Amino acid sequence: MERHGIISGKGLLPYLGLTLGIGAVALAVIRVGYMAGAALGCLPILLYIILFAIKKPYWAYTWLFIANYFVLGLTRYIPGLPAGIVMDCLIMFNLFTLLIRSCYKHVGWERARNGLTVASLVWLTYCFLELFNPQTVSATAWVALIRGYALYFVAIAILTPIIFYRYKDLKRILFIWSVLTLLAVLKSWIQRNIGFDQAEQYWLFVERGHTTHIIRTGVRYFSFFSDAANFGSSMGLSMVVFGIASLYYKNRWIRLYYIAVAAAACYGMMISGTRSALAVPFAGFTLFIILSKQIKMIAAGAIMLAGVFIFLNYTHIGHSNALIRRARSAFDLNDASFQVRLKNQELMRAYMKDKPFGVGIGLGGGKAKTYAPNAYLSQIPTDSWFVMIWVETGIVGLIVHLGVLFYILGYGCYQVMFRLRDKQLRGLTAGLTAGVFGIAVCSYSNEIFGQFPTGIIMYMSQAFIFLAPRFDRELAEAREKRIEHEHEHEYLDEA
Repeated sequence: MERHGIISGKGLLPYLGLTLGIGAVALAVIRVGYMAGAALGCLPILLYIILFAIKKPYWAYTWLFIANYFVLGLTRYIPGLPAGIVMDCLIMFNLFTLLIRSCYKHVGWERARNGLTVASLVWLTYCFLELFNPQTVSATAWVALIRGYALYFVAIAILTPIIFYRYKDLKRILFIWSVLTLLAVLKSWIQRNIGFDQAEQYWLFVERGHTTHIIRTGVRYFSFFSDAANFGSSMGLSMVVFGIASLYYKNRWIRLYYIAVAAAACYGMMISGTRSALAVPFAGFTLFIILSKQIKMIAAGAIMLAGVFIFLNYTHIGHSNALIRRARSAFDLNDASFQVRLKNQELMRAYMKDKPFGVGIGLGGGKAKTYAPNAYLSQIPTDSWFVMIWVETGIVGLIVHLGVLFYILGYGCYQVMFRLRDKQLRGLTAGLTAGVFGIAVCSYSNEIFGQFPTGIIMYMSQAFIFLAPRFDRELAEAREKRIEHEHEHEYLDEA
C-alpha cells in the first residue's frame, strides 16, 4: 500500500504517463525540431480544452462571443492572423463539441427548430445557388465571402438556442457585452487622449488608414475595431440596447451601470466620426418608443428625438465643436461624400438592369479587385451593405434578404407588443429588436452587417429574440412554483 512506501498500480499511471509524455516531446525535438516538440507538448492542454468544452459548452460559446469582439483588432498586432479562419475554427469547434456531447447526453438540437433557423437556411440556399450564377467569374470569391454572407448566420442561429436556452444566459451575455463595450470605449479614449500605439500608427500611415481616419474634419477613432465605421455603428447598437435595458432593471445599481454603459457607448460613437452611426440610435429609439405602446413615452420620445433632429439640422449651436459639426453633416443632403455615393449608385443601376441575380458573391466593390481586378463593378465602391447585396445577388437576392430581415423584425415587434408577459423580458427583447432595426437602417450607408464583431452580435441578438417566448414560459413556470411554495407555507402556518 502507498502509506507503507509501495505505490499502487493506479497511483503509478500518472507518473508513467508524464514520463512517456516528456520522452515523446524530447524525441520530437531531437528528431524534428523545437516546433514539433512544442506542438506535441501542447496536446494535453488541447485535450483538456476539448474535454472541458464538451462538458461545459456554455463556456466554449461564451469565449467565441468574446473572441469575436477582439479578433479584427488583433490582426494589427499579429500580422497575417486570418481573422475569418480563426472565427471559422471557433464556430466549428463549438459544433464539434456539441456533436461529441450528443453521443452520450441529450443536447437539445430540437431547440434550434424555429423560424430564425428556417429564415437563415432560406438565405443560405439562395446564396448557394449564386455559385451557379452565369455572371459569376470567380468561385474563389464565393468561397471566401459566403461565410460572412450566410454561414455565420446559420451557425449562430443554431448554436444560440441550443447553448443559451435559459433566461439567465441572456442576462449574462448582456453583462459580458457591456464590459466589452466599456473596454472598446476605453481603448478609443486612450487613442484620443494619449495617442495611437505603434501597431495603430503602422496601420494608419503605412497601410494608409489615415486616408479615411485623419481627415479635414478631424481624427476618426476606431478602438480595436477594423475601422471607425464599424466601431461607431457598434457603439450605437450598444447605446440603444443598454439604454433600453436600463429601464427594466429593478436593481438600482444595475440600472445605473447600464445607463453609464449607454453613455460611454454614445461617447465612443461620437468620437468615431461615423455620421451614419447616428442612424442606429435614431431608428432604434424610434422603434422602441412605438413598441412601448405608452402615450406618455411616445410623446416624450417624439419630442426628444425631434429636438435632437432640429438641433442638428436647423441650428448652428455648438458648430465650433468638431464632433457636433461632423454629426450635423449627416443631415446635409448636399454633402460631397453623399453625392458621390448617389452617383456611384446611378452607375451601378444602369449596369444592373439586365442582371436580376447580380454579378456573383464577392464580385462587387473594392474587395472584388482581388478576384476580378478588371471587372466593371470592382472599380465602383458599394459603400452600403444593401447596395452590396443588390449588386452581388441582384434584385431577387435583395428582396429575399430584406424579406428575411423584415420577418425577424416583425416577429420581434409582435412578441414585444402582444405576446410576452414578463415586463423585464419584454424590455430586453424590445432593446434587441430596436438595436437590430438601428443597425439595419445604418447598413444602408455602411457594410457593417457582416463584419466582426457587429455581425455575430446581430445574429445572436436575433436568436435571443426568437428565444424570448421560451424565456417567457420559463419565467411564468418559476412564478407559479414560487406562488405554490408561498401558499404551502401559508397553509402550514395556519395549521
